[in-house]
Amino acid sequence: MIAHDLIKTESGWKCKVCDWLWQSKPKTECPGVTRYNWLHPDCLKTTIDLQKKNLKPKDENKPDACIYSQKRCFWIWLYDEKNCEIDNLDLPPIYQWNNRGELKTVGELRKINLTPSEDIKPDGVAWVWDKEEECGVWIPLYLTASCNWKARDNWITKSALKQKYLLSDGWIKKLGQPDKKLENRNYRNAAPIQLYSRQRVEAFLAENATEYAHWLDKREKHLAIFEANKDKIFERRNLIKEQTAKCLRCASGCSLPDGFFCAIHPTGVQYMPCPDWVERSSE
Repeated sequence: MIAHDLIKTESGWKCKVCDWLWQSKPKTECPGVTRYNWLHPDCLKTTIDLQKKNLKPKDENKPDACIYSQKRCFWIWLYDEKNCEIDNLDLPPIYQWNNRGELKTVGELRKINLTPSEDIKPDGVAWVWDKEEECGVWIPLYLTASCNWKARDNWITKSALKQKYLLSDGWIKKLGQPDKKLENRNYRNAAPIQLYSRQRVEAFLAENATEYAHWLDKREKHLAIFEANKDKIFERRNLIKEQTAKCLRCASGCSLPDGFFCAIHPTGVQYMPCPDWVERSSE
């Protein structure tokens, strides 16, 4: 800032440097360049306007003009485009946000199950204002033809891992911690619902494809053995349940602090149904 170089006019005072007019002699300092109101030549741009065009001043300390913001009480410096240079030489073509044709953002591509390749460069960019960061940012844009198919991710519960992917608790432990936990709204004191990313699950199984295939073969063999002997297995289970119910009503049994005790078979029944069972008298 410098002192105004004032001259007297018919309507007041004028600075020969900033070319601004006052009715009375000003007490403010001179910005050192021509001062405009919000209407100024199109060639003069703010740093934000230059950023939208991927331009920057050759010397930011040498503005060509300025505007004073009464609302914010600070100077807004203006630069002539002739005195500017390209900011980022590698920046793709610039498009207006409302006029970008078939170009889509990453978020828009995700909605139609597409994703840009890792080694591909954007087909264009659009400048938008980030309210949180309070600065302008470039949004990469892509054509759908240059993107890959990517199925939308979804969430799988722990029980679904066992039912759909036939994973045991051991395999789920290898998979690692869940990607998300949700509060169980049905039961207030219940543990949180554990959710796993389907894409992560399938990527994990692909990385361990050989071991996973062996596990499925082994599981099929166990299932085959179970199917062949399930009648005997369930018969045995039912027999144990019936015998347990009888033991609780047997005259030779009693309940102790450490558990149930049978005076005739203290180490457990060897044959079922128990040949020594006698129903306890109700008297």
